[in-house]
Parts: sequence; C-alpha cells; structure tokens
Amino acid sequence: MSGEVGNRKARSADSSVRSLLRSVGRVAIWIVLGLLLVRGVGAVLVQPQASVRVGDAARAASDQASSALAVRFARTYLGTVAQAEVNATQRLGGGREVLTVACELRDGRTLYVAVPISRSGAGEAAVTGAPWVVAAPSTAGVATERPRPIAGPEEDSIRSLAAKFLPAYLRARSARDLSYLLAPGASITPLAGALEPLGSAGSVSQLGEGEGHRRTVLVTGRFRDVAGGAVYRLAYRLRVVRRNRWYVEAVEGGLS
Repeated sequence: MSGEVGNRKARSADSSVRSLLRSVGRVAIWIVLGLLLVRGVGAVLVQPQASVRVGDAARAASDQASSALAVRFARTYLGTVAQAEVNATQRLGGGREVLTVACELRDGRTLYVAVPISRSGAGEAAVTGAPWVVAAPSTAGVATERPRPIAGPEEDSIRSLAAKFLPAYLRARSARDLSYLLAPGASITPLAGALEPLGSAGSVSQLGEGEGHRRTVLVTGRFRDVAGGAVYRLAYRLRVVRRNRWYVEAVEGGLS
C-alpha cells in the first residue's frame, strides 16, 4: 500500500515538472518570437532613414559639383576674378537651374554672374549657355521697390534711351561699343551677344518717385540664351542721368 502511494507521488511530481518545463518552453518561444518581431520592425524603420541619408548625400554632392562648375565658368568668363563663390540658386525644374556667382574682381569691384546649369539624373552638371551679369541678390526683409509710370515730361526721352541701350548692351563686345549711350565715367560690362531680346524691349517703368535728373528705370522682357536656346524673363535696372541729354550711368539685371 505504501508502495502505491509512493508511486503516485512520484508520477505526480514528474507530471508537475513536465508541465513546468512546457510552460517555460512556451515562454521562451514567445520571448524569441518577440525579439524577432522587434528586430524586424526596427529594420523596417531604420531602412528608410538610411535611404534618406544616402539621397541627401548624393544631392549634396550634386549641388557641390554644380557650384564648383559655375564658379570655374564665371572665373574663365570674366578672366579678372580674385575670389568667387555661389551665393544664390534658382531651380527651374527638369534638372535646370541658374546659379549666381559673386565675383570679386582684382580692381575691387564685385560682379554677380548668372550661370545656367543642367544636371542629369546621375548628378553630372553642364553649363547650358553663356553667363550674364545680374543684380546683387536682395537682402532678406528689404521691401521690393514697386515699379510706377515714368514721371514728368521726360518719359519719351527715357523710353527712347532704354529702347536703344538694351539691344546694344546685349550684343556689344566692350564698353567702347556703348560709348555714345553711356555717361562719362560709367563702368559697364556688356554681354557680348550672350542673350538676344525676343521682340522689342518690354515694359519700361520707374523705380522711386520724382522727376529729377537722375532716375532708376526698370526694363523687362523675354530673352533667349543664344548658345543654349533657353528663354528667360529678365528685368534690367538702368540708372540714367540727364546732362545735355539722357545717358545710362549703370546697369543691373536678373531673373524676374
């Protein structure tokens, strides 16, 4: 009798141990599955971040290549550059952009040159046409001047000067070619045929008020890059002065 009781106790103990082992095994399996699930979710979450980092790095490298090319091209174009750096970029879509390069010349002047760039999907950059001199980028927070009609009885004379000057400025090879239209002492770098106007000069308006002998006028229009064929809408600021007649004292231009 005592032997049977002992056997029952032994079988009960074995059954308890097996049950405990099964429970422990189930817990271990769930822990392993949980770890695998966490690691899988983590891999899913981390992978896009890695892709973003790679994309950012490729884009940064492409931007640097475009900037370096624009600076080299501007230096070669002007020939008298002491220092140069890109200080503005306008993206036109389709891999096309215009980079403005600030060029400090050896004579102390600073010119801003717009260089049209085209980038391929592989990140390669190429200049698509001749550069042109543009206005310095505006300072953030400074209100843009609003164009207004040319004031006073000198309107026709100022419009006539603008209509003559702009085509001559675009095709001239040196400032000497513009001497009849320039005020004495004016220092202007013409575009040497890099651009051509499409049609007649666009609108001519005045920046600022007054009917004085020194004005700033804005001439807008559409222009074609002769080398690349791209068409841009540009606005040129002419500083004009009246002596015995009206002359151009300075010119700035840029994308409008």
